[in-house]
Amino acid sequence: MEDWQRHAVEQAIAAERLEGWRPTDEHITDLGRLARHQLTFGDYLAAYRARHPPAVEPSFALGRIFRRAKPYLIPGTNLLRNNFGAADAEMLADLEFVATAGRLVEWHLWLADGAGPEALDLRRIHQHVFADVYSWAGQYRVTELRRGDTTFASQAGVADGAGRIEDGARALAGADLDAPALAYELSRLYADYNQIHPFREGNGRAGTLLLHTLAALCGFRLDLSGVTRSDWYAASRDSAPFRRDGQANHRPFLPLFGPVLTRR
Repeated sequence: MEDWQRHAVEQAIAAERLEGWRPTDEHITDLGRLARHQLTFGDYLAAYRARHPPAVEPSFALGRIFRRAKPYLIPGTNLLRNNFGAADAEMLADLEFVATAGRLVEWHLWLADGAGPEALDLRRIHQHVFADVYSWAGQYRVTELRRGDTTFASQAGVADGAGRIEDGARALAGADLDAPALAYELSRLYADYNQIHPFREGNGRAGTLLLHTLAALCGFRLDLSGVTRSDWYAASRDSAPFRRDGQANHRPFLPLFGPVLTRR
C-alpha cells in the first residue's frame, strides 16, 4: 500500500474511533482494498448491508422533515430514521460506521490527489460522508441540539455560523504557516465549529475532515491516530462556552493538534 493510501485508511479509522468504533481486522482489510481501488465502494457497502436485512421502511422523504415534531426520529423511538431500514441502534451503528469509514477514505484519497479550496464546504463534506446513511445528509439541522450539559448554537444561527467557519477556512487555505501557527488556527476553527454543531448527527466526522482538508491545503498532514476518545471529548467539553451566545475556547485543542502536524 502506498503511503498516501495508508494515511487515508488510518485517518478514516481514527475519526471513527473518536466516535466509538472498534473496527475488526476485516474492516481494516476492506478499507485497505478500497484505498487501493481493489474494491468498489458499492461492493464494499453491499457486503455489509447483506448481513443486516432492513427491519423497517428505509428513510423518509426530506420534504416532510419540516412538518414533524421530531423530524429525525423513527416514531415512538429515539432511533434516527435511516436509509438502511435499521430498527435498532446496534444495526444502525454497525452500518453507519462501515459506510462513513469508506467515504472518509475516499475523501482522503481526493485530498492526496490535489483537492482545492472548493473542498472547504461543510455541507459537501457531510453529504459525501453520510448520504448513504441519512436522507438529510448535507442539510443543516432544523432542531435545537444539546449533548448532556452542553447546549449548542441556536438552530436559527447555524447557517450564518457555518458560513463564517467556511469563510475563515478558505481565507487560510494556502497560507504560509508553520506547524504551531496552523495548530492554533485549527484549534480556533474546530472550537467554533464544535459550538455550532451544524448537523443533527455526524458533526465530529465532518469536522475532522474539515481539519484534514485545511491542513492539506496548507501543505501539512494531520494525524489523529494517537488522539484518544477521552482526550477528544474532554477538549470538546472544555471548549464550550458557558452561554449559548458566548465565545468558544480554542485552548483545549492546542495540545491535541500541535504534536500531530507534519509537512506533506
